[in-house]
Amino acid sequence: MSSHNNTNTPKMKNILAESWSTIADDYAKVLVPRFEPWEADALGALQDAVNNDMKCARDNISALVLCCGPGHELLPIAKILGPSSKVLGTDLAPGMIAATRQRIEVECKMERNIEYQNCITAEVGDAMDPPTGPYQVMFSAFGLQQLPQPVEAIKNWISVLQPGGVCVCIYWPPNPPKIPGEEDGPFELWGNLVKRKLGREDKD
Repeated sequence: MSSHNNTNTPKMKNILAESWSTIADDYAKVLVPRFEPWEADALGALQDAVNNDMKCARDNISALVLCCGPGHELLPIAKILGPSSKVLGTDLAPGMIAATRQRIEVECKMERNIEYQNCITAEVGDAMDPPTGPYQVMFSAFGLQQLPQPVEAIKNWISVLQPGGVCVCIYWPPNPPKIPGEEDGPFELWGNLVKRKLGREDKD
């Protein structure tokens, strides 16, 4: 039975949401710093695209950040788009959204960030079914590979992207190459746990 079909059921969505909620704090502490170089590149790409490629109005920009996790990209995105922007982060896991709201509340109390405190919101949401747009900007880092049907997801995302807008997406490819020092890293350990549970013959 295909995991792609199973993952889209309400039961599986609830299991995924609960799982990601459980690890929200550790995700922020362990994986956010690990992903930082790639996310910095993606934020740089967004800055370049907004400056050079965006073909729609740049005032009062609405941005959608899908699979936002603990919300570490929301304030940097708001700073790229300006204090008149509206940045909405969505994630399937209520625990991730709770972590996002807490993070944004703390960050936007800092004097240098006060002007962004009304820019950013976060809601529980399924990235396979994005909230109604249009959005001038869309951003997703390492979320697409978690979705049961990534091609359908991209189609759905583009359907709420305003013509002339920009979308930046980091996608972790399947079967990434082995990296020295990662033999006992989180992805290898996770893969071994899954194989032990499902059996190595279960490719899905």
